[in-house]
Amino acid sequence: MHKSIFTEFFYLCTAVLFSALICASAVILVVSGEYYKNDKRRYLDGLMKTAISETAECVSNGELDIPLLKSVYGDISENSDIDFTLTDQNGAVLVCSEASPCSHTDKNFSNETVSKITADGFYELSTLDNYYSEDYFNIAYPISIRGKGYLLFGRLPAASLTNYFKELILTVVLAAAVIMAVVFFILYFYTNSIFAPVKEMTMAVRRFGEGDFSVKLNVTEENEFGFLANSINEMATSIAETEETRKSFISNVSHELKTPMTTIGGFIDGILDGTIPPEQQEHYLKIVSMEINRLARLVRSMLNISKYEAGELDLTPESFDIIPIIFRTLLNFEKRIDEKKVDIRGLDRDAFFVKADKDLIQQVVYNLVENAVKFVNKGGYIEFLFAENEESTSVTVRNSGEGLKENEISRVFERFYKTDESRGIDPGGVGLGLSIVRSLIKLHGGTILVRSQYEQYVEFEFSLLK
Repeated sequence: MHKSIFTEFFYLCTAVLFSALICASAVILVVSGEYYKNDKRRYLDGLMKTAISETAECVSNGELDIPLLKSVYGDISENSDIDFTLTDQNGAVLVCSEASPCSHTDKNFSNETVSKITADGFYELSTLDNYYSEDYFNIAYPISIRGKGYLLFGRLPAASLTNYFKELILTVVLAAAVIMAVVFFILYFYTNSIFAPVKEMTMAVRRFGEGDFSVKLNVTEENEFGFLANSINEMATSIAETEETRKSFISNVSHELKTPMTTIGGFIDGILDGTIPPEQQEHYLKIVSMEINRLARLVRSMLNISKYEAGELDLTPESFDIIPIIFRTLLNFEKRIDEKKVDIRGLDRDAFFVKADKDLIQQVVYNLVENAVKFVNKGGYIEFLFAENEESTSVTVRNSGEGLKENEISRVFERFYKTDESRGIDPGGVGLGLSIVRSLIKLHGGTILVRSQYEQYVEFEFSLLK
């Protein structure tokens, strides 16, 4: 059976409250009981002092006047509900306040009871060692009259304590019931308001699981729930962007794979079924070879990006001169550079050292130079700029030409993205070169920027930490 957090929390709070009320009620009963007992003792003490004073005055011919004393005790008892009993030092009953015949006739207090009575008196709620058939509030004091010792006992029925506890328990139960009802009502709505954001977040996450990332949580509380809601909103936005990127990636990959594969398949089928005559087969096989090389470049580029994103590219940083790497890269494009009559600038210097993984930076340089050679205008230039400060070194590759439009600059590093110009100049490109460059520079902890003046130049600057 499913239990919500709200239900469990509500039950927990209710159980804690109920336990607290029980403990508080128990404390109230114990404290009130002790207070009642002490109050009765003070009450008995006052009457005992009166009885002791009266006892000392009931003497006739050097002996206690028993009839008079019985009358005095009877008067005090009638006005106070307390019974008095006077005994000798051994607990033998001499006189009591009860009417004749009294319950003490031929019955003395036990030695155990007598031994409990000290000079400071004695107070106890008991049957006095089974002297009485039920509990009483018992008090006793030793007194001395004309050199003779006596014990004066006083007792008050304990039934008043029972009645007091019954009334107290009833009051506590009623108070607890009212408190429970009020707190139960407040707790229910307060707990419900606390966990309302949780329910909203649960429903939103369920929608996320179904692929709907348009849900936004509107939790304004400045607490953990508010922080969690903002985090979920950010997560949903990030997942939505990732999902859109994934869909775009799959669409682009499908398109990039479909075009060369269709071309390859068409030409191969044409050769096999004789549609393409033998004298033209070599020409079309060269096109097939170019398309296969294009597919190979696409797969290699995608693998490099996947390795970077999976953290499988390990860096081996070292300090090296980047100028020779640039020279070797330019030699790879020497024929195209000569065909376009491109002016190479900025390499008339001795050395420029950077600290990075040499092989990966060589790929960065290759991709940037390849990009510059593709888009430099005929009779234009490719310029290399170098700068350094206390924290980093930077290399800039600039080429003259058409440049980038304002809306193209922000997308130039996207996978498979091609500008309108690049589609016409380099139809065989796969649109991953600059994306790989950005990934490799980020792997080094560096940055890469693109700047362009439309119809004048475009430049890419990458910086590496020293």
